[in-house]
Amino acid sequence: MINIQRCYYTTIHSQTLSTDGRFLFCGSNFGEVLVYSVERITATNAAPGPTELEKLPTLPLQVFPVTERCPIYSLAFHKDFLIVGLNGEICGYQWSSKSASIGKKAWTVKLPAPPENADMSEVNYLWLNEAEEILYAGCGDNIMYGISLEDGKVCREFHGHTDYIHCVAGCGSKLVTASEDGFVMLWDSRQKKSYAKIEPHTRPLLQRPEFGRWQGTAAITDDWLVCGGGPRFSLWHLRSLECTIDFDFPERLHVSGFVDDLIYAGGDCNKFYQYNFNGDVTAEIPLSGPSAYSVAIQTEPYRLLAIAGASAQIDVCTSFTYRDIVLHTYKK
Repeated sequence: MINIQRCYYTTIHSQTLSTDGRFLFCGSNFGEVLVYSVERITATNAAPGPTELEKLPTLPLQVFPVTERCPIYSLAFHKDFLIVGLNGEICGYQWSSKSASIGKKAWTVKLPAPPENADMSEVNYLWLNEAEEILYAGCGDNIMYGISLEDGKVCREFHGHTDYIHCVAGCGSKLVTASEDGFVMLWDSRQKKSYAKIEPHTRPLLQRPEFGRWQGTAAITDDWLVCGGGPRFSLWHLRSLECTIDFDFPERLHVSGFVDDLIYAGGDCNKFYQYNFNGDVTAEIPLSGPSAYSVAIQTEPYRLLAIAGASAQIDVCTSFTYRDIVLHTYKK
């Protein structure tokens, strides 16, 4: 009975991939992490026809209960540890690729306690700088924390937002955050203060008052930035901080990024879009649910795009242009 209920009420808030690219981890609103074999997923894709699509859903190898206190809003992976963001803390769980299973909790990083009148600093987003072994956490107390994975300590706090942070992304030493306050802030990881910020909701072409001013997603490369939320999804040139394209995404946005010289976006819409840098739609991928809240993507060793959100199904694209596999979260 529990699994049947969860098939109807599941939301996947977060995803990450193992360092070797062989396993996919998904965090649910029930405080559980679901583990899938990427090898097994891609092996099921034998160029199926439309009538064969429903025969392909793959169940998780493991459903690991982490907490009953909160959903799993954020995940990351480093070396042999699955990293889970919870309320006020970040935990590392030992991962065994041989047994393909999550083990015991190995370490915990406690975040600074918020003031008494503030909400618990839930960890909404995690972004890992693998080269520097620094984990960046965007939290509900309006702060981004930099955490050293060498000693498990908070090594830097980034203050500037006035409302909770939805998203953190980076490229080298550059970081970007998107917040409920409507600002997208740019940071140098070596500095505590933001060096630039943009306010999409102040641009007439980007305004959508019916959706609000909040920014739910942002991503950067060396030269470009994309962001969106309530305001329209948009592309910005980093040096000039000028908006060059506003994309025709119909609803609120929660995820975005760059891959293969293309730009992807998802949100409160039953389609996942890809665009070129001219703003033209290059792919519309139908989704199993009404909203996309997280994306896991890699090009090697297996080509995989996993899109999850307000659904008990996870849509997988191995070509990045159409859905060819559907994963199930729980068995009925």
